[in-house]
Amino acid sequence: MRNKFCVKCGTEKNLVNELCLNCFKEENSLLKNLKEIKILICDNCKKYMNKNSWREPFSNDHIKNIKKIVSHLLEEKIVANPKAKLKEVNADVNVHESAKFTNGSLLNVEAELNIVGVIGDIEMEESYNIPLKVRFSTCNICKKKGSNYYEAKLQIRPKNEKVLKFVKNYCKTKNLFISKVIEEKYGYDIYLSEQKEARNLGNLLKRKFNGEVTESKKIFGKRDGQDIFRATIAFRLEE
Repeated sequence: MRNKFCVKCGTEKNLVNELCLNCFKEENSLLKNLKEIKILICDNCKKYMNKNSWREPFSNDHIKNIKKIVSHLLEEKIVANPKAKLKEVNADVNVHESAKFTNGSLLNVEAELNIVGVIGDIEMEESYNIPLKVRFSTCNICKKKGSNYYEAKLQIRPKNEKVLKFVKNYCKTKNLFISKVIEEKYGYDIYLSEQKEARNLGNLLKRKFNGEVTESKKIFGKRDGQDIFRATIAFRLEE
């Protein structure tokens, strides 16, 4: 810093790049820009859309979940000034207690974004008030749940509670739901929503429990002139 006049306001103070501290902060922002934020939340399971995939919710409480989602997306969408080093990023999100969270509803949310960082040796704090819209819709998984939809049947032979428990826990960690479980005389038939994940699950069972996996397909309809298949994936434990 050198003592001379600020080239912008004429103030005689310690200068940074020929600007007084106030003018330097006016001319230099910690943020370069903030990418567009589109917030879509499932009204049923509370998952949110991010990068074309449904992500797990932060909370089962709608308001807490919205606040966490907005904070997370704001932090993710920040584009910092290349000259700046951000130290803290916090978002205070206001959601009205009377807000509706039903399919098709649109919610106005106000977020205050607070940022602390440095440019060179100058420490700076900035605040931004950001109005956002949160839209509610039903995710594909929940839509399928409501219709008993399934793409694959996983057969477990013979009965094994440990394998059945593993399958149920696996489904909870994936975009995969169980339409129904039928207990047969010699094992279980588990109806699953996603064929690809069901196939992955069959191969995982084979590796984990040392069994054999076979697969067959059956046409159950057409879409855009193309045959649609349902798969039966049979997993058999070694006797």
